[in-house]
Amino acid sequence: MIGRTLIIGGGSIDYGFAQKYLAEQKFDSIVCADSGLDAANKLGLNANFLMGDFDSIKEETLSEFMETDSLNNSTKYIQYPKEKDYTDMHLVLDWTVSQNPSEIIILGATGGRLDHFIANVNILMLPLKNNIPAYIVDKYNKLCLIDGKYQIKRNNLWGKYISICPLTEKVTGVCLNGFKYPLVGETLEIGGSRTVSNEISSEADEAIISLKHGILIIIESRDN
Repeated sequence: MIGRTLIIGGGSIDYGFAQKYLAEQKFDSIVCADSGLDAANKLGLNANFLMGDFDSIKEETLSEFMETDSLNNSTKYIQYPKEKDYTDMHLVLDWTVSQNPSEIIILGATGGRLDHFIANVNILMLPLKNNIPAYIVDKYNKLCLIDGKYQIKRNNLWGKYISICPLTEKVTGVCLNGFKYPLVGETLEIGGSRTVSNEISSEADEAIISLKHGILIIIESRDN
């Protein structure tokens, strides 16, 4: 059991946003995926776990980490081979899920290469299948996958806009309650943009998304 867990990846991080966000959060464990350790250092965070093939981390960061950790032995260190079937983030998230955390927040999973971002969205299936809440966050977005009911409270909104996109080919029985543009029992299919940029209704304190079959990508976003 590693409690509420922060995973830091090697994607783009707005450090001003990250510092403000982290100051308002409490995590039981911090896991760095490869060059996520560079970001952790900039943010003044101590990693509890470091994993990856270490092909993108700065050499001086890794050397300093290894030297410091050899003295206090406080961090679990796992090195993967450079030639492997899965990304570092996939392996790190898979391991984290196996530890049964209460919640997972991922920083550094967006920006840069789109192939890695799309992969990072897809591997959220790992915690979803294990009923572990997991979110990718950055300055503008908070993203998760759902296969059932999901509630968003107005006083906890990440941003003004809430977009809903099918991850599976079809998502049936989709209901949007408390939204400016509601839905009742609709089927959403890959290939459309009908449910992008919705908002909580001005009369509602919360919005509820539910579905019968399939998986949805939920994105709360803001422009600035």
